Amino acid sequence: MANLTLLNLETPPPRAKLRYSGKGLSTRSFGAAKMTRQTMDWAMDPLSRDQKIFQALKQLRYRSRQLADNDHTMARFLALCSTNIIGPTGVRMQPKVKLLRGGGLDENLNAQILSNWYAWTRKGNCTTDGRYSFHALERLTVRTMACDGEGLFLKNSWDNPWGFAVQMLDVDQLDTTYFVRWDGKREVRMGVEVDKFRRPLAYWLYSGHPSEVGQGPQDRYRVDATSVLHCFDPDSARQTRGVPWAAPAMGSMNQLRGYMEAEVVAARVGASVMGFIKRPTPEGDAPDVDRNNKDDGEDEEVRTDADDIDATPGSFHSLFDGEDITTFKSEHPTVAFSAFVKECKRDIATALQVSFTSLADDLSEVNFSSIRAGLLLERDMWRVRQKLVIEQFHQPIFRAWLSSSILAGRIDISVRDIDAVCAQIVWHPRGWDWVDPLKDEQAAAMAIQNLTTTLTRVVAARGLSLEELIAERKYELDMIKAAGIPVGTDNKGDATTASDDQQDDQADDAGAKKKKAAGRMIPHEDAEGVLRNMDGTVHNPLQP
Repeated sequence: MANLTLLNLETPPPRAKLRYSGKGLSTRSFGAAKMTRQTMDWAMDPLSRDQKIFQALKQLRYRSRQLADNDHTMARFLALCSTNIIGPTGVRMQPKVKLLRGGGLDENLNAQILSNWYAWTRKGNCTTDGRYSFHALERLTVRTMACDGEGLFLKNSWDNPWGFAVQMLDVDQLDTTYFVRWDGKREVRMGVEVDKFRRPLAYWLYSGHPSEVGQGPQDRYRVDATSVLHCFDPDSARQTRGVPWAAPAMGSMNQLRGYMEAEVVAARVGASVMGFIKRPTPEGDAPDVDRNNKDDGEDEEVRTDADDIDATPGSFHSLFDGEDITTFKSEHPTVAFSAFVKECKRDIATALQVSFTSLADDLSEVNFSSIRAGLLLERDMWRVRQKLVIEQFHQPIFRAWLSSSILAGRIDISVRDIDAVCAQIVWHPRGWDWVDPLKDEQAAAMAIQNLTTTLTRVVAARGLSLEELIAERKYELDMIKAAGIPVGTDNKGDATTASDDQQDDQADDAGAKKKKAAGRMIPHEDAEGVLRNMDGTVHNPLQP
């Protein structure tokens, strides 16, 4: 038996004295933690994430909206978010509910769920205001999460065949300044009531936007968390509210926008002002003396502001005696303007986690390999955010819709089966095709043959479903067969299958090559003195 040392937990062991010199500690410390002349302006922030958000969320959100309205780089980023996360067709839902016995799919139930879901997602059914389809609501949700940092929704019982609709709220209705601490079990943090584990219990909301014209003093009302959908991308533990996705790059965006505006103004001035008129000052007069009123009563003819020369094409102008023109040459935009703006946008793209080519729409310095490598990393980031939106937006809404649809009699299952059904729902976000589809198809085929991937994964990477693809292909083949239309290409005019045509073409090519080669063969005599070709046939000199 091993020797065990009993520890006396009541009496702590004596602490050992540490001996060190300040010099030795300084040399072994982290360079980023040293206090030197170079790091004195490096600010340190010991605040928690919620404290920082409380101090800065309103300013971040308002400035993010201002950039979205006026800055083309921010507008491009928000468009990329909507296009790459949601795409042109939205995130598609596919039920794969299995039978209780046999392990196969319950085709009737899956068809029932699918048909009711797509009927509910049409415009006029899925939102309380009736203004949006579910696809439009998806795109608006992603844009709001990217610009404001959060999305806020109410899950409402509604007067439609499914008894359910979604109401989208403005995140300003959730008061960031509202803090209440009742006891050690619950508190309100920035308008969100949470328990001691930071699980949301309720949301304290304004009835309308607090800054709208005509809105009087508003009271907050408590809404249970089961009826609220609060979507944001957390970047820290115990975080209650979300921040705009572009927060790390917003300062650089604003500085770049100001610089480009100054360059444009300077360039416009340089293009508009051609020069200045220099006129001599009479001896003894101050430069600011009005020379139209002299002591001797005589008026001197001088040029006034109304006599400025307008530079019109093909015109000549005369000057008064003693006047001269000094031309004005603007140096804006500078030679380094394009390179400087490009480097600034590279830094902004890095902060936004997108590729420079996508953000700046600049393909001047890329090749196939570099753009492919950049897009691979960017698309992984989009997949991460696709997963975030599905988990925080699509799945909770589908669960609430399914529960309401069961109660309304639209889905023929028990309420007890909601968890089992929701676990068997597959969401297909958008996928992407490559610039060189031939090589990617060949690589995918080789990977499937070598068992390093499956056809299901290859199809899913493009945002498609293998089951739907096979069903659609079977429908096409059955329709073509029923119509009696031959499909294929044939140079002879007979439309058969493409594979037969390829075999015929290959056979024709082989015969032509053999005949051509035979015509070039040098005849020779065999053992019996017969003149034969190289392929063994009898040589006939009269045959062409």
